[in-house]
Amino acid sequence: MAVLHRLSAAYLSPRMRALGLKRGWIAVLIEVLERPGQSQDILCRGIRVDRAAMARCLFKLENAGYVTRREDTADRRQKLVFPTQKALDVADGLFTVLAAHNKALFAGFSPRRQEETLSILRSMIANLEDALS
Repeated sequence: MAVLHRLSAAYLSPRMRALGLKRGWIAVLIEVLERPGQSQDILCRGIRVDRAAMARCLFKLENAGYVTRREDTADRRQKLVFPTQKALDVADGLFTVLAAHNKALFAGFSPRRQEETLSILRSMIANLEDALS
C-alpha cells in the first residue's frame, strides 16, 4: 500500500502542480465540485478526515481562491462550502488527470478484475473503520 501511495503521489503531484493545485487538496476539491454546499462536518465524514485537518485544507483552498465558505442560514454554527469559478475552471483538467491516473493504475485489468479490486479495497477500508470504532 505504501508503494502504491508513493507511486500515485509521484504521478499526481506534477500534474496537479501544472493545474495550480496541491495533491492534498484533491479529495476535498472533488467533494466540493461534485456536491457544492455541503457543511464542513459532512465533508469530514465523506472523505474520512478529522475536523482540524478539514479546516486547514479549506483554509488553504479558500486562500488560493478555489472555495468559499458561507454561513448556513439554518444553522449559523455551520459553514457551507462552495466551489469558486477558479475551481470550476480547473475541474475538467482535474478530472482528466484523475481518469488518466486510474487508466494507468488499472492497465491490463479486465472490468471484472477492476471491480473485484475495488471491492476488496472497500472491504479493507470498512474493516479498519470498524477496528477504529
